[in-house]
Amino acid sequence: MASTNEDAVVLASIRHDDRLLILRHLPDRGTVELGWWTRDEAGSPAQADAMELAAEAIEVDAFLVLCRQAQAGLQGEPADGVVLAGSGRLADGAELVARRVAGAVLLERAGEEISRVELPADALDRLVEQLPKARGRLDLLGFGLPQQG
Repeated sequence: MASTNEDAVVLASIRHDDRLLILRHLPDRGTVELGWWTRDEAGSPAQADAMELAAEAIEVDAFLVLCRQAQAGLQGEPADGVVLAGSGRLADGAELVARRVAGAVLLERAGEEISRVELPADALDRLVEQLPKARGRLDLLGFGLPQQG
């Protein structure tokens, strides 16, 4: 059976330059996804780029710390390519990294080309403001656990 994400829950959203940054819980995949959404030529929603986290407290908390450290690292206006923050190795061996790229912040699961998202500094600031509340929503949802009805 194909994955439908019909139970996806939006945890946070930010509008920026005709794009929408959405942090959402995808319980059918056991992940939390952060991605940019735009409109295609026909006006339908289309996802531009995204990164996924395991829907586990330790990884979501590491992501929150990473974003805060990246935000602080931007204060000195670092050069492109500079690593602003890193999570260290997570339980599955992955590492979250934030680096300065083309005047923005690239958040990624290191080594995973397809799990990355680029944020302008002001979008990162707004995301950091919303992350604690989003984390609270995940607590209520039970993270990646199937919900009992």
